[in-house]
Amino acid sequence: IHGSPIAINFPHGSHDNERFWYWRGRSGKKYIHSIYAADACPPLPGAVYVAVRRIGQLRTVTAMGRFSPFWDGTSSELADVDADEIHVHLLARDDVAANAVLDDLQESRQTVSLAA
Repeated sequence: IHGSPIAINFPHGSHDNERFWYWRGRSGKKYIHSIYAADACPPLPGAVYVAVRRIGQLRTVTAMGRFSPFWDGTSSELADVDADEIHVHLLARDDVAANAVLDDLQESRQTVSLAA
């Protein structure tokens, strides 16, 4: 799976360019994700997530999926995930669209893994 930071020039000192990331699916479509610290991700039931281990500027995907529709932030859905950041895609209009985004991202990840 390939990703890139958002390419918008935010006002100097705002750090908003560190809050968003694009992940590209196998289809070539880019999906914007909001970035949260792994220990500070709010409850976002049903959202698509990409768990990321960050080393300097390099971001490596360690897991991806969808949050439970009943997740209230108190359960530990990501307790066993080795990640510094949780990237969350919030723009899917319904379950069908969210599953399509996740499938596209997972297919991209498999392709990269097989090519490596």
